[in-house]
Amino acid sequence: MDIIDQYIINKFMESFIYASYLFCIFIAIQTFFLWKNVDKNTRNLIVTESFVKKNCLYAIFLTLIVIFFDLFENKMQFDTYFWLLGMLAPAILVLFSFEWYRRLKPCVSKLLPIELTDFSSLLKNN
Repeated sequence: MDIIDQYIINKFMESFIYASYLFCIFIAIQTFFLWKNVDKNTRNLIVTESFVKKNCLYAIFLTLIVIFFDLFENKMQFDTYFWLLGMLAPAILVLFSFEWYRRLKPCVSKLLPIELTDFSSLLKNN
């Protein structure tokens, strides 16, 4: 493969990795704000056995990919397939964060603060 082609592929993969990390941070922040608004009674219903198993698989795959990538990164020359393996780590993080977001979204009892939705208090003051 030509050096210019390798450079273009490398830059594309790096930009995909950075965009994936930024999307993961965005979803993680959204999940944090959703977690604050989840009813205390439904928190036990969110974490089921299958959900825990899926999260454990995400953690194991992410750990194995990062270890494999770090061990062989300096020993291998530029290889497109090897860098595709490196792109799996941020993709797994995005899947992990989105799974939490998807699980918490239906459990939120309020979408806006009570100050913005309680109009009866405004009528009492007048």
